[in-house]
Amino acid sequence: MTKKNIRAWILSFSFLLAVALLCLICLFKARMAFAFTAAALPCVAALALWATEAKKIPARSVAVLSALTALACALRLVRIPIEGVEFTNFLVILAGMSLGASEGFLAGALAPLVSNFYLGQGTWTAWQMLAWGLLGLAAGLLKDKKAKRWQIAIGGLCSGWAYGFLLNLYYFIYLRQFDWKMFWIVLAQGFPGDTLSGVCTAVLLLISWPWALRLCKRAAGGE
Repeated sequence: MTKKNIRAWILSFSFLLAVALLCLICLFKARMAFAFTAAALPCVAALALWATEAKKIPARSVAVLSALTALACALRLVRIPIEGVEFTNFLVILAGMSLGASEGFLAGALAPLVSNFYLGQGTWTAWQMLAWGLLGLAAGLLKDKKAKRWQIAIGGLCSGWAYGFLLNLYYFIYLRQFDWKMFWIVLAQGFPGDTLSGVCTAVLLLISWPWALRLCKRAAGGE
């Protein structure tokens, strides 16, 4: 495992530990969970800066990462009337596969952190950062792998379910009604939107692959 992937895993582990603590707090008092999230966000930002500085990301890669993250934030602010139609998964996957695992994690984690200053911060922010951060990390681990277009599309479809599962898990814990029936109800309610999100991501990947990947790599100086 390379040093840059180790940094990405350190960031991921930090998020997993924070979310584990968040789960425990949600079991007892929701207000404490909000306070914990507010305290944890600056720590997450510090970790992100540490990972960026430790890796010494080239200026061109930083520019591409910033552009993709800013685009993801801007598109999150666009209110689309159809629930589940979104572009964040696609942009995070693109950042990971074109720049690397730690950059993909940063793009996924920073998109909700920044955009939620307008949309609204809350206990859900840490979960969104975790879900999109892990999605960018997973995409980054496949950076140098040769994948066919249909495989990329399937990955995009699964990204909607993976992201949705983590956010549904957060909602289930927040409800504090711990039984299997409620768990499956929460998953069932979120399944249509999660599926539509995955389909949207898969379609975007099918349309833009592989020219969008080449474009980002060339802009970052990788080709």
